[in-house]
Amino acid sequence: MSNTSPIPHSERSLLLRKRGALRSQIAIILTDIHSLHDIRPVVIGRYAAAFADRLFKLHELEIEAARLKREAELLQACINRGREIDYEEIQSMLDAEFTEWQARLIDEIDDLTHHWGMMQYVLDAKTTRRLRNCFRVLARRLHPDLHPDQSDADSELWHRVLAAYEAQDLDQLDALELVTRDSQEPEQADSMDALLESVSRLKAQFDRLLASHAERRKEWPFDQLPLLDDPVAVTARQSELDERITVTQALRDERSHWLNQLLAH
Repeated sequence: MSNTSPIPHSERSLLLRKRGALRSQIAIILTDIHSLHDIRPVVIGRYAAAFADRLFKLHELEIEAARLKREAELLQACINRGREIDYEEIQSMLDAEFTEWQARLIDEIDDLTHHWGMMQYVLDAKTTRRLRNCFRVLARRLHPDLHPDQSDADSELWHRVLAAYEAQDLDQLDALELVTRDSQEPEQADSMDALLESVSRLKAQFDRLLASHAERRKEWPFDQLPLLDDPVAVTARQSELDERITVTQALRDERSHWLNQLLAH
């Protein structure tokens, strides 16, 4: 009697391949989604390095120009009503009105400067690539979205994976990869109906994650990546900011001149 294994049903083999491919694709997307949190400060740091100085100058000039305009309006209102000008009162009003504007500028400067400084702590590309690859393998094996009925032990392992990835601990991730290497579920035990349901569920999950990831990539600062990856576009954007600075500075000077004329009269 022959001792060879039965030839698997062709449709079953196809479904098993589809399920495996979907799990791998979902693991890749889940890795990308988790990595967005890690690359966010890097993207902001790159944005700050390219544009921060110009943006600070522009926003500072915009606040100055707006304050001068408001100051001239308050002075003109006193003149129109025939009231004596209380310059200290006007300055107090302006300080109150522009406190929020100044606070926003300071917060923006602090945030961009912080991320700019963090650039020196970014891991090299090779280590980052190894981290992502190892995390993707572990996500394939342990992510709750792929294993909704996982055991408490596997759930604990997944929390250890997340902690190691957040800490950028490649040694710990490598160790967890070894621990979980033989923990894959058997692929041949499911019935055809169960396989069909599994493939359908994974396909719907893949589509949802893909759409969600695409939407997140449209959010700031990730929407700036196409710009930051194009040196010509970066130079053009810097030139545009320089032009806006020149125009806003001229407007600021014009309003200052207008204010001085009001004060002179």
